Amino acid sequence: MIASAQFTIISICDVVTSDTAPLDPYEGQLWVDTAVTPPETKVWNGSAWVLQNGMDTIRTEISTLKIKDAEFQQSVDGLNSYVSNLTETVETVSGEQGTISERVLNAESRITQLQHTIDGLSVTVEEQYIGGINYVQNSAGLNGITDDWSYSGSLSVDSSTDTQNNTISDSCFLLGAYTSLSQYIRGVVPGTYTVSIRAKKTSAMSAYFYVTYNGNKTKYLFSKSTAFDWTDYSVTIPDITDPTLRIYCYNRDASLYVSDIMVTEGAIPRKWTPAPNEIYTSEVKIDKRGIEVSNNASSQRTVITNTEFAGYYNDEVIFTLNKDETQTKKTTVDGELTVGKTKFVPMPTASDGLNIVILD
Repeated sequence: MIASAQFTIISICDVVTSDTAPLDPYEGQLWVDTAVTPPETKVWNGSAWVLQNGMDTIRTEISTLKIKDAEFQQSVDGLNSYVSNLTETVETVSGEQGTISERVLNAESRITQLQHTIDGLSVTVEEQYIGGINYVQNSAGLNGITDDWSYSGSLSVDSSTDTQNNTISDSCFLLGAYTSLSQYIRGVVPGTYTVSIRAKKTSAMSAYFYVTYNGNKTKYLFSKSTAFDWTDYSVTIPDITDPTLRIYCYNRDASLYVSDIMVTEGAIPRKWTPAPNEIYTSEVKIDKRGIEVSNNASSQRTVITNTEFAGYYNDEVIFTLNKDETQTKKTTVDGELTVGKTKFVPMPTASDGLNIVILD
């Protein structure tokens, strides 16, 4: 007896490539479907062709990733642009901040300089403008030799061209040989004071100028045995407590010129000024004694003091008014003159004489 049989050998590695599905597929058979682009690999699961490895899902996810990547790239580009702008802004702000800082430093420097200037001005004002009153009466002899001064020897007042060219007051005291000059200054309040003068000495003999303060303390402005031209001398006394000062000058031999004498509050010598109650010009003199108005061209002067109201001509009293009495050397009346109850009336012409009328 002969037996016969038929076997079909199938390789699971067989792959069918076509645009139509294979007939009578077996489970696990692979088919590359060329009907789509790109071709798709499918496998028969026993009832249907199934896309191998989920390529559609992968493609979808890849496409999504590409979109997201593009969006991310766009965001990154935008972020880079923003960062770039922000960097420029920061750099600009930094530059402006640097400029502002420089301006602030310059302003601080100027403020510091201004403060120094203000401090300097404050010091200057404090030192130069405290007080300023000259306590010396008739301090350059502009009113002659008055009783403000005590002196011995040969003393005069000089207003020569040399004196006018070298002094502020245009006048000075001239001390001859063995001559002294002094003045007491009273009513000084405690504090710092400066005594200053301008002097000239022609002799080689001794001469000196000093101030006495706080009872018996002394400070010299100069003490010299040599001649010198016009020179400024001063001394500052920081601790005056006694209200009375005395300035004293002595000259042993002719001639010593002393001018622009000042005693003022503060520690700095000042430009000469007369005492507060003094005004001296070429024709008007006003001080604590009264008023004198003069005219050098006519040799006339009028004096008004608390004891005298008088007119002078060539130093002779022409009229004077004292209390209820008037004295005059000559009187000219144009018109009527009444004396008590008697009236003197001139006639129209001088040859007609004078009418004398007795008043009731």
